Amino acid sequence: MRSIAKQSPAIVISLIALTFSLGSGAGWAASDATTHPAKAAPKPTWHALSLKNQWKSAAKGYNAARPQYTIVNDVVFLDGAASRANQTLPLTQVIGYLPKGARPSHVLSFAAANYAANGESSIYVFPNGAIEVGGNGGDENYFTSLNGIEFPLGS
Repeated sequence: MRSIAKQSPAIVISLIALTFSLGSGAGWAASDATTHPAKAAPKPTWHALSLKNQWKSAAKGYNAARPQYTIVNDVVFLDGAASRANQTLPLTQVIGYLPKGARPSHVLSFAAANYAANGESSIYVFPNGAIEVGGNGGDENYFTSLNGIEFPLGS
C-alpha cells in the first residue's frame, strides 16, 4: 500500500473519497430505513360479481373462491370459479358484469381453465363490463375459472 501511495497519491485520495462516499450513503440509507419503515401493502378488498344466465359460484368441492374482482394499483384482478348445472345452455354467455370503474376500454381475451379433459375455454371482458365464457366444446358450462385474469385499467 505504501508503494502505491508513493507512486500516486491521487489513487489513495480517490480510494479514501470513494470509501467516505459509499459509507455515508449506506449510513443514510440505514438511518432512513429505521426512521421511516416501509408501510405494509394494504390488503385488497374483493367485490363479488353479480352472476347472470344461471351461472353460480362453483361447487365447494373445487375449493375455489366465488367469482370476484378487486383493483390494486390501477390493475383489475379477477378470481374464483363459476359453473352452470345446465350443460345444454349455449356459449358464449355472460357470467356477470364489472362496474364502470373496473372496465377495460377494449375487448380483452384470456385463456381459462375448465373442467374438460378436452377443449379450451376463453374469458372475454368487454368495455360494457360484460364477462363472457367461450369455448370449443369442453365442459365450460360445468366449471370455468376466472383465477389469474388481470388487466390494467383502461386497457
